[in-house]
Amino acid sequence: MRIPPSWPIGPTWPIWSACGEAPLGAHPTARPLVIALHASGSSARQWRALAARLEPQGATAARAVTGYRVLAVDLHDHGVGPAWTTGGASRAPLTLEDEAALVAPLLAEAGRVSDGGGAHLVGHSYGGAVALKVACQHPQHVRSLVLYEPVVFRLLLDDPASHAETHEVLAVAAEMQSRLERDDSDGAARHFVDYWSGSGSWQEMPEGARAAVALRMPIVMQHFGALLNERQQVAALQRFGQLAVPTLVLSGERTVATARRIASRLRTLLAGAVHETLPGLGHMGPVTHAELVAERIAVHLQAPARAPDPMAFPLTPALRHRDLLTVD
Repeated sequence: MRIPPSWPIGPTWPIWSACGEAPLGAHPTARPLVIALHASGSSARQWRALAARLEPQGATAARAVTGYRVLAVDLHDHGVGPAWTTGGASRAPLTLEDEAALVAPLLAEAGRVSDGGGAHLVGHSYGGAVALKVACQHPQHVRSLVLYEPVVFRLLLDDPASHAETHEVLAVAAEMQSRLERDDSDGAARHFVDYWSGSGSWQEMPEGARAAVALRMPIVMQHFGALLNERQQVAALQRFGQLAVPTLVLSGERTVATARRIASRLRTLLAGAVHETLPGLGHMGPVTHAELVAERIAVHLQAPARAPDPMAFPLTPALRHRDLLTVD
């Protein structure tokens, strides 16, 4: 599916729409909005399969779930997102609040123009942490929430029982920072990708994808800082968990220990949510098994309060390492 050029809702809100429609407020009867947020090192284009599943597009129209509009947001220094770093140096430490500021205006506008008010939020990894931040800040505008392994690292730091996982994520960040300080962005990116996707994944990626991810390493290091410094996260999640916002939390069976532990913590903090582990998937499931994850999200949007039949989602064949991450 060809993705049209981005168009601005405001001066710093770069997004693309699967159908390339006019800005959100142009039509008072705008379809319910799905706002999708990508993982660190990726871009909004990772949600192409979700857009194809939810919006009629030529040959895919027969499979599409009618009535939705997908907007994927490029976060800072990703895709066509606004710049945060210049020549590897940032203007200030990035926070989740800064990322949420790219999304909140879209969410508020959706609450004004969409039937039923608000939007559905979807986030993967770092994008999942940003989605949680937005949802905690503006629950009145969130119709439902889907999270695939949100890397809310603060849940590890604030939990004495998660010492091993805390040490693991801090070690990953320290190694990446060390390599960046030696001007080895490729080495930092290799360590990052191989941690989340398995040893050898970096080497098997296409050269263009490796180059794109390596360029994003300075902002990815900012992501680690933003996540680790979100000190009020536990209290915010406890408050959000008391609200009646239909929430689906997805994890991959073959994910890393840190993501598995975060999923366990979220089961306690978001006890009212639907929590699922998808067999055969890893942390990059929304990329490696994009259509399967898109299908699960589509079912959630159609019946967000109902737990799904796990037999309704047959696994697709596992992809090769070089297919793990494709970015533009």
